[in-house]
Amino acid sequence: MSHFFKVGDRVSLAFGFYDQNAAGTYVVTRLLPTRANGEPQYRIKGGDDRERVIGEGQVIVPGRSASPSRPRNAHNPITNMLNQLPARK
Repeated sequence: MSHFFKVGDRVSLAFGFYDQNAAGTYVVTRLLPTRANGEPQYRIKGGDDRERVIGEGQVIVPGRSASPSRPRNAHNPITNMLNQLPARK
């Protein structure tokens, strides 16, 4: 699978990203190899100079709800793990 975003594109973290302190706009600084499941990865850098490695399904174009031409990857190991935790009452 080829990368949808290119170096220099501005992206935001998708809704539901587990680290809510990471909200904001990021710039794609590098295209990385795909994950074992074929999902492209990116190195992104935020305005606070923090860098992250993120899968394509976890970033969006600012102002849009999802990548325009690709379906979202339903498999997210972190979300799956959190969904298995017992609910607090």
